[in-house]
Amino acid sequence: MVAHSIDWPDLFLKFLGPILSAIAAAFLAARFAVNRFYKEKWWEKRLQSFTEVIEISYRIMKSEEYFLENEYSNMNLQSKHFNRHTPEIEKQLSSQYWADMQDIERISQLSEFTLTMKAAQIIKDFLLEKANIRSAWDENAITILEASESDYGASKKLLSCLVTEAKRELKVK
Repeated sequence: MVAHSIDWPDLFLKFLGPILSAIAAAFLAARFAVNRFYKEKWWEKRLQSFTEVIEISYRIMKSEEYFLENEYSNMNLQSKHFNRHTPEIEKQLSSQYWADMQDIERISQLSEFTLTMKAAQIIKDFLLEKANIRSAWDENAITILEASESDYGASKKLLSCLVTEAKRELKVK
């Protein structure tokens, strides 16, 4: 009878290859899963941030539109569909408008982190344009009607540019 001896190094190498491959595959799968989870969470955070700033921008634009129609109304140039609100509702609208403007200013401070560099620049450009309009009006360089038209144009541009940037960044058509 022949005694069989076990070749330990050979046996060890036969098991070591598949074990190391399994460990490497598990590590890579876990790493890819964590990266995907992180990217999805970041995408959700960006979506939430863009949604918030777009909603605020929309309210600002609608307020500016109402204020512009008010100015047109003072000159009997308003659209057929314009109905002036009660003083109480106008006061609420004005309060909401100023709160939204403060929110846009707050968001502009954080936008490079929570949105994109381009979105941050869009918001900063809007705030600068609004400041220039206010300055021109304060210096009597433009009329209240011209200021209202410029404000409305700036708010429309803000909303349009933010929606375009959100679609680009979030890859939404």
